[in-house]
This record gives sequence, structure tokens and C-alpha cells, in this order.
Amino acid sequence: MLLFGVAGKPLASNAFLSPRWGGLVLQNVPRLLPNTTLPQSFTVNMQVVMSVFLSQLRLLLGINTKEMPADIERDPPGMSGVRDWEVDVLLRQRAVENLVTATQTLQSLAELLKKISNIVINDDVGEKVKLATESIEQAHLLFSEGDMKKGFLMSRQGLTAAEQAFFDPSLLALLYFPDDQKFAIYIPLFLPISIPVILSLKHLKYFFRRDAKEKTA
Repeated sequence: MLLFGVAGKPLASNAFLSPRWGGLVLQNVPRLLPNTTLPQSFTVNMQVVMSVFLSQLRLLLGINTKEMPADIERDPPGMSGVRDWEVDVLLRQRAVENLVTATQTLQSLAELLKKISNIVINDDVGEKVKLATESIEQAHLLFSEGDMKKGFLMSRQGLTAAEQAFFDPSLLALLYFPDDQKFAIYIPLFLPISIPVILSLKHLKYFFRRDAKEKTA
């Protein structure tokens, strides 16, 4: 089985990659001769297979150095398959994504809370918002000092805290079921019942007034 590229020619690697899912390498075996006794054993060149697997893994992790100028010499990645500076670049990219997402989540939460004036923020949500804000500020400080690993961990902590605050169950009920919607739902249900009750109170008031007049007379 062969895989063909865009140009219509077979791919040398005979493999393909599905973004965010994984990769697949097709290994063909030699054609068997007639009257061959089965099963047969075949030797797979694992060096070729693992080189393709490593290339796919780098692409899935977002490590791509094809855009670098050709005149720049790069050391071999070694046994790990990833260079130290590539790890730093990956941490920077992921940290920037975390910081941007965490900031946007906090801004969205602030805008939603402004629209609902009577909303009550409990201490748990307040602590999560505080933790997210402090983590974002600490991540910026660590990156300015050149500490990529701790800065990335702090950005991830800020993103987690921001999302936990935004999707807190105590806020979701108020965000999706505000008071005006509750009134719109319950008023049609209780209004027909409340009218007879009000009329009964009017009759009771008239009865007590008449009874009081008879006692004074």
C-alpha cells in the first residue's frame, strides 16, 4: 500500500499525520512467492520507522524548524530528539497562549459580572480570580528574568484558575438564569393563583369591619 502526495508521486516515508490526533506509518512487506509456508517473519528497519515517528511527534508538539534560514547550522537533537532551545521556544509559545487565554477569560468574566448588578461573588470565586491575576503577573516577571520553565508553569496555573472561576457552578446558575428570566417564567404561573387570594383578602377585610361594627353597636 502506497501513499501519494499532492504532486501525485508516492511519499518516501509512506506515512501521514493527522493534526492533534497522531500519525500513521504504513509498512509494506515483500510479495510472497507461491506455495510459501506461512507464517513468515520479516525484519523491519526500525531506524527508518522511528525517524518518521520522531518527525511526526515534533510536529504534533509544535516543534517546527523549517522556517529557519538554511545557512544556520544546527546541532543534532541527540537521543531526546529535541534541542534545548526548541524546548524554550515551545515553552514560550505555550506560555503566551496560556497568558492570552487567561487574560481574555478574566476580562469576559468581568464584563459578564457588570451586566448582572445583583450577582454575589463567593469567597471561592474571589480566591480563584486573585490567584489567576497573581499567577499572570508572576509569569511575566519570571519570563523577564529568563526562567522559562517556572514562567510556563505559572502561566498554566493562571489559566487553570481563570477557567475555574469563569465556570464556577455558583456563577453559571446566575449567568444562565438571571432574575428577569425567573420573573418572566414564574409570573404567568402565580398570577392566576394570586388573583383569587387577593379577592379573598378583600372579602375578609369587609367581614372583619362589619363584625367590628356589630360589636360596637
